[in-house]
Amino acid sequence: MILKVTLIGLIAGVLGTGLGGILSGIFRKEVDKYLSFCMGISGGIMLAVVVFDLMKEAIETTGIFYTVVFTFLGVILTMFIKSRLDFTGDMKSGYLILISILLHNLPEGLAIGSSFVSEESLGITLAIVIGLHNVPEGLATALSLAGARVPTKKIILFTFIAGLPMGIGSFLGVYFAGIFNSLIGVFLSLAAGTMLFVVLDEIMPKSKSLYSIIGFLIGTIIVYCI
Repeated sequence: MILKVTLIGLIAGVLGTGLGGILSGIFRKEVDKYLSFCMGISGGIMLAVVVFDLMKEAIETTGIFYTVVFTFLGVILTMFIKSRLDFTGDMKSGYLILISILLHNLPEGLAIGSSFVSEESLGITLAIVIGLHNVPEGLATALSLAGARVPTKKIILFTFIAGLPMGIGSFLGVYFAGIFNSLIGVFLSLAAGTMLFVVLDEIMPKSKSLYSIIGFLIGTIIVYCI
């Protein structure tokens, strides 16, 4: 049971974010040409995930007060991580987004593992939904790394790596269902704070054009539809 759930979570995470990375590799030239538009899509995807997914679920789990507190803590932690990164310029933005997706995928894995303990069909459904949801997140990561001129092979590798915490989270969720089920809201809030900081501090200030706004709105619609 534990091995099965771990593999399902791992596949959902790696295939979802990895597919987003592959898509960005296929359209790499267009990413370089329309960078402002692509960064707008990236920002729209990430902010929509924060509002429609992470904070919403965290509020339902832990309440609005603790959600706000731990989201703010996630922002503070990300500011600290940023101050310690040795990357320069656009590289810092791309790698910050990668870190935020890594942190985001852990609580989603916990949710999958905990759901399997409750009901197997619910766990499978959740794994499929989150796997699909990870495609635009992998795309957001890849677009940002592409904007930082990271080689395509590295981008695809990083997006696959970004899905690994979902397998770890699934294992922890099914093994320690009772313990981690009560902490899922905390993890989701921390991930929301991380992504919120990256969008507002790194992505949007560098995308000051009408094309970035259009991309932002398209990114929001993508997440809402999925």
